[in-house]
Amino acid sequence: MRYPMQIAQDPIARTAFSLFGISPETAYVELTSEQLIVKEGSLFEEQFELNSLGRAELIPWEWWYLGGLGLRTDFQGTVAPITSPEKVISISLASKRNLFIPLLGPVGLQVPCQKLVFSLRESDAFLAAFNEGRAASDGGPTSVTIE
Repeated sequence: MRYPMQIAQDPIARTAFSLFGISPETAYVELTSEQLIVKEGSLFEEQFELNSLGRAELIPWEWWYLGGLGLRTDFQGTVAPITSPEKVISISLASKRNLFIPLLGPVGLQVPCQKLVFSLRESDAFLAAFNEGRAASDGGPTSVTIE
């Protein structure tokens, strides 16, 4: 199933996105039975095996984090093809993987990725479909009783 990315409504962001072919038709996350495909216009397109990904979760995203919107990285493991500060989803990778970030045509950088971040228009539907059958993350006990 294909889930369009949430595109910022701000006219400046929309204009900048259009320069890179980013629209609801070209910026999406596709969930297949074996893969997650993430595409952000002409800037980013990667495929991830589902068994190499952790659970997905909604996270807060401030506009200034990693320099705003577009294809972002902190060079420490976060790669974010982010198109809106709303409905932002984070997925951890089971092991670090290098991804190509284009700078100008075929020239770009290989950056480490341990966490993938993107915003989706139908985030709740994606979270339900993606996390179905996945074990909840073991963040420790949810309650502790001291006697």
